[in-house]
Amino acid sequence: MNTAASDASERKPGVADRIIGMFNIFLDPAGAAKNIRLSWSWVAPLVLSGIVIGVCGYLLIPTTLRIMQMNPPPNMTAEQFEKARPIIETGQKVSALASPVIIGVFTALFAGILTAVCAVLDIRSQFRDHFSLLAHTGLIGALGYLCGFLVIRLRGDAVQSLLELRPGFGLDLLLGEQANKFVYGLLNFFSLFQLWNIVMLGLTFAFLSNVSKGRAFAATAPVWLLGLVFALIGVMFQR
Repeated sequence: MNTAASDASERKPGVADRIIGMFNIFLDPAGAAKNIRLSWSWVAPLVLSGIVIGVCGYLLIPTTLRIMQMNPPPNMTAEQFEKARPIIETGQKVSALASPVIIGVFTALFAGILTAVCAVLDIRSQFRDHFSLLAHTGLIGALGYLCGFLVIRLRGDAVQSLLELRPGFGLDLLLGEQANKFVYGLLNFFSLFQLWNIVMLGLTFAFLSNVSKGRAFAATAPVWLLGLVFALIGVMFQR
């Protein structure tokens, strides 16, 4: 009787439990850390984020092409853009369809950085857990991308520039149309969803690695700082 009860209590979570458990990353860092430790826990969040971002990105291709036609890339005339349009459209479609792979590659990159930082700070943690952690926090980013997609679709033809394809959910909403790109990119990066991501990343890592919250936020800071660098580089080349 006791043996049966013990076996039941030690039953490993099934697929449904793991899928439901991945949503703990939105509000419950302790529960998220518990789910992250499970084998193959990174699969469901990575696939879901890839699907959300891929589908939204694919549906935004017509809007992106319309804006690029209005504002051709540097050193390219309107006629040259029209000739290159099929190639650009194909590239965007391939990129959207490959979203799960692209997200996986960047997740691995950031997980590698977190692993290196942990080695420097003498935090005992492993790459596999870091990869799963970042796959989970990626769900917050995917939610932000979905909300941005809905804003763009609601605005329709009112969207006139590539910068407007990055709807703000932060202080960038207070900036005027002629705002400095660097300032805009900085404030746009620290949106509601990014701050949410930073907080949950740090808190979940603290539970996952059994370290203080201070050390956890110090260890995870390089991850989002590199994300900030990528975001600023991207916005500087948009028109």
